[in-house]
Amino acid sequence: MDEHKRWKIKFSLLMVVLIIIIYGSNYLVLGDAEHIISYIWTHLGFIPVDILVVAFLLDEIIERKEKEAMLEKLDMLMSTFFSEIGNDLIKQLSAVNKYKTDTENLKLIKNWSQKDYENKLAELKDKSIDFRADIAPEQREEFLENLRELLVNKREFIINLINNPNLLEKEEFTGLINAILHLDEELEHRKDLALVNETDFGHLNGDMQRVYDKLVHEWVYYLKYLDKHHPYMIALIIRTNPFDENADVYVKE
Repeated sequence: MDEHKRWKIKFSLLMVVLIIIIYGSNYLVLGDAEHIISYIWTHLGFIPVDILVVAFLLDEIIERKEKEAMLEKLDMLMSTFFSEIGNDLIKQLSAVNKYKTDTENLKLIKNWSQKDYENKLAELKDKSIDFRADIAPEQREEFLENLRELLVNKREFIINLINNPNLLEKEEFTGLINAILHLDEELEHRKDLALVNETDFGHLNGDMQRVYDKLVHEWVYYLKYLDKHHPYMIALIIRTNPFDENADVYVKE
């Protein structure tokens, strides 16, 4: 028998001895056995009630804490996602987006408060980000080739994210991953991107718009999380802002 079990047995025996001493002394002094039995019986009746209340309460607390810890890990997982592929994907798509006004204010995140993040997330929830790849026909093949190369190189990373069962708790992020996988599949099946005509490029634009819209939302959500919980980490994100073509990782002021 290990030391931990011996400690439990000793403690239990000590409590039983104390109970006998306390109730025994009560009987010796007051001589009212009926009152003691009634008192014990009454309190025994409350034991199941206490257990029921404590069990449900503890279960609720533990479940909430476990969910908070899991969401914390998932939020930090987003840091890896944006480092691995998210920021590069934003840069490639933003560089060719015909409608840049929707994301123009994302260059100013350096001065944002939690309220600014909340307002932007509410705006993104109500209205999708406009996206249209504004590329000359002769440059489309190169753009699509670069996009396909990025997605192929990070395919294993994305699939590993999907295999994380906890990811299902973050519906928006799961939607983003699925949209990226779909775009990857669309490009992978087009063996010769030089054959992409105007109609087909319009279809691919729809897939890219879906990815971009979800990507922007998750990026803002991620920065809101960092600003609240890890403000020291957000400085690097600001200096490497993928929406700012003039962003510079080196600290200059």
